[in-house]
Amino acid sequence: MKVVCIIPANNEESTISSVIRNAKTICNLVIVVDDGSTDRTVEEATKAQAKVVSHIIRLGVGAALSTGLRTASNHGAEIIVTLDADEQHDPKEIPNVIAPIVEGKADLVIGSRILEINSEMPFQKLVANIILSKLTSFASGIEIKDSQSGFRGMSRQVAESIKYDSTDYQWASEMIILLSKRGIRIIDVPIKTVYFKSRKRGAGFRDAIKILYNILHPK
Repeated sequence: MKVVCIIPANNEESTISSVIRNAKTICNLVIVVDDGSTDRTVEEATKAQAKVVSHIIRLGVGAALSTGLRTASNHGAEIIVTLDADEQHDPKEIPNVIAPIVEGKADLVIGSRILEINSEMPFQKLVANIILSKLTSFASGIEIKDSQSGFRGMSRQVAESIKYDSTDYQWASEMIILLSKRGIRIIDVPIKTVYFKSRKRGAGFRDAIKILYNILHPK
């Protein structure tokens, strides 16, 4: 089965090549969606032999993933994997994430970080993640332990059919809720995550408020 990896990236010149190289050992094709980077992200991704698709301006990670899903489908992907560009996700765990899809047990798999009190992770982020996962689980009707994880695997059918409106971090919960309502089989599998204190990216408090609003006020 052709496995295509999508990596949304914004100013990740220091880590993108390493993520690409590791992903290429497993995936048939690695697509980097450059979301308006102003550093050398594009150059480093090209040098690492990824296919690069660029947004002229920053549109948000949700929009970048939408672009990536369309591109992966156009390149004949049968299974699609999404992961972060900052080395938070270990590409060596891709086989574990896509295994339920290969085995016909799931259509969407979410790599779930262990949500424990972790001194490496800001307390506010941890609490927001737990709350949002609970709310997403309630709204979707299925238990999701880490609704904000960007490390996911999905079948081609899911990738081609999913339509979500969110352009930024709200995409993560919205995708789960929309697919669950259509009866798509969604499960999560444990993954390891390296959290870097110096990196402030990811859904923050304001994003959490937006996500909460969208969950409580579905379209």
